[in-house]
Formats: sequence, C-alpha cells, structure tokens
Amino acid sequence: MPDRAPQDPRRTVVHIITQFDTGGSAMDTFRTVLGHDRHRFRACLVYGQPEVLTATEAAQVDAALKELRQAGVSLFNVPTLVREIRPLSDAWATVTLWRFLRRERPSIVHTHTSKAGAVGRIAAWLAHVPVVIHTPHGHVFYGYYGRIKSRLLCLAERLLAKITDRIVTLTERGAQEHAQYGIARREKFETVPSGIALTAFQSVHVDPVVKRKELGLPPEGPIVGTVGRLVPVKGHSWLLKSVPLVLAQVPQACFVLIGEGPLAERLRQLAEELAISRRVMFLGARQDIPECLAALDLFVLPSLNEGMGLALIEAMAMGLPVVATRVGGIPDIVREGETGLLVPPGDEKALALAMLSLLRDPDRRRAYGQAAKRLVDERFDAASTVREVEQLYETVWREKQ
Repeated sequence: MPDRAPQDPRRTVVHIITQFDTGGSAMDTFRTVLGHDRHRFRACLVYGQPEVLTATEAAQVDAALKELRQAGVSLFNVPTLVREIRPLSDAWATVTLWRFLRRERPSIVHTHTSKAGAVGRIAAWLAHVPVVIHTPHGHVFYGYYGRIKSRLLCLAERLLAKITDRIVTLTERGAQEHAQYGIARREKFETVPSGIALTAFQSVHVDPVVKRKELGLPPEGPIVGTVGRLVPVKGHSWLLKSVPLVLAQVPQACFVLIGEGPLAERLRQLAEELAISRRVMFLGARQDIPECLAALDLFVLPSLNEGMGLALIEAMAMGLPVVATRVGGIPDIVREGETGLLVPPGDEKALALAMLSLLRDPDRRRAYGQAAKRLVDERFDAASTVREVEQLYETVWREKQ
C-alpha cells in the first residue's frame, strides 16, 4: 500500500494504539479509522496485545476488528506492544514498527495513548515518516503513578514532542495542561474532541420501566449509574463510598456500575463491607449501552483523571444530567450548573452532596439533561470530528512540503 503508486493518489495513514479493547481511547480510535474518507485516505490500524478480556469484551473487540476489515482497513498486530514498561518488549516493538513503516511508507503516522505514542513516534522518526501526529487521549501526569514516575514520564513526553508535528488533545483544558507541564509550546497542540455515532443514541426508543425490569433494577426510586472499565483511575471506589451517604437521605435509590476490569471483585467486596450490596448492581460489560443509559435518572463519573470522558458524552446524548469530577478535560464537557455538577476527585462527601442535590430536584435534572443533549448534538458527532482530524493532516502536510 505504498504512497508512491501513481494510480492511487490517496495518502496512507497508519494509526498505532497499544491496546485495542473496549475502553474510550480504543473506541475513539476505532471511530476515527473507520470514518476516514476512503477517497482521500488509505487507513491502517496497528495495535498491541490487550489485557485479559471478558467473553463479552472479546466479542465486542472481534466485532470491531471485523467491521474494520470489511471497510478495507489493513490490520497489523504487534504482540510486544504492551501497556506496561518492559524494556525488551518495548525495544522489539519499536523495531517491529520501524520495519513495518519502512515497508509501507505511509504519509502519516497517528499514534494514540502514551505507550504507543512513545514507541510509535520513535519508529516513525527512524522510518522518516513525513507527518507524525499524536493523540494522548488524556495524560498520565497525575492520577496514575507516583511523583517520581510521573516526572520521568513528563520528561519523556517533552523529548517525544520534539519529533511530533502536532499533539491532538480532546479538550482545550487538555492542551493547557500539557503546556503547563512544559510538554511543548501551545501552538503545537490542536483540540479535536472525541465523537460518537449520534444516530445510535438518537434512534433509541426504549421504555425505561421495561428496561429496568430486564436489568433486574427496582421499579421505583431513582437509578444512578456509571459506565467504564473497573480500574483504579476511574474512581469507582469513591462512588461506592458515597453511596451510604446518599442512601441515608434517599433510601430508595439504586446504583448501577456498567463495565468490567481487574477491580471488579474488589469493588464487590467493598460494597459488601459498606453494607450497600442490595442497592448496588454490577452489570458487567454490555453491548446495549444506549438502552441501559435510558433506564437511568442520573449519570456519575468519579474519575481521578480523564482526557475527556467518552462515557460522559454518551450519557449526555441520552439526555442525562451528570455529576463528574473536576479533572482533566471534564470541565470542558460538563458545564457547571447547566448540564451537570462538578466535584473534587476522591471526595465521597462532595460526590454524595452533588448527587443528592439533583436527586431531590427532578425539574433541575430534566433541565440539565435537555441542555446536555443539545450540547452533544451540536458538537460531538463522530463524522464531524473525523473530518477535523483529516483537515489537520492536510494542514500539516502542506506545512512540511
């Protein structure tokens, strides 16, 4: 698929991501690759070895990869491309990517997430790829590691930024945080939000009462829910710690956690320890997220760090008011007092108070939900965001000529 073939004027763009799973970063990358204009770009996806997936998650990943193949996207798996820092695997992954890029000779390499961004950009630099774009899908400057490791990662990102033409952040706040940490000058950053397939949410027509019954939820009382991988940075433990405070005031409330991950068993144990297991339901990974969201009254995202929060966008697309933490790019998505409420991370009391204020006020919940839906409909359609990414490719390409 070399660019030099005169009969094919399309530019080859290679997307590289560490883990192609069901997380927001992977699904955002999936929508970008799938949404490319096939008349202008020839797309390829390079992906690493995902963590252990549940049967449901594995089925979702297989379906996504099949859809990409059917759309004509070339796929290349690099098993040594893993999330953890493993010097030998990382070196071999870099060599494998370099060989691949030397063979394919793409016009553009677009890396996604921190680890793929590191090995992918180094491989692209060694292979003399004309245009190198990186989307971190957030950052790891806080909320993931200790102070020393975070500082080392900042230093690595500063060095990698020197061989990167543009860094794409999902929100303006994300660009500001990168600049504040000295990663690169502000002009190197471009803000393009994640998009969703709006039609999948706009076309949902489900009776909330029927869906509640199907999911095994109580027929009466407010339902509070969250969607996301059950991993530490998503802050689920803080949500569970807030539940007893909410139940003390609204005992009929029920809480739903949708998603799978390594913390699943520990979170179930925490619910038992807090004596709230009867009011908390773990639904696991689901393929009917829009329908599940339709059964909720309030959406909560208690993350300790978040690039943007794709789950927030999906909940808002369903007309749900939200309570979220004031971290990463979330404040650019949740308009305080208009579409939802923001609270500090790791603060179960503040989280509970915000939820209670909305659970006690159905009219405000309704107004916030309507405003949230309008915002998403206007700004977060996947087709539009992919066009923005492609326009960035063309702009940088012209600059490099």
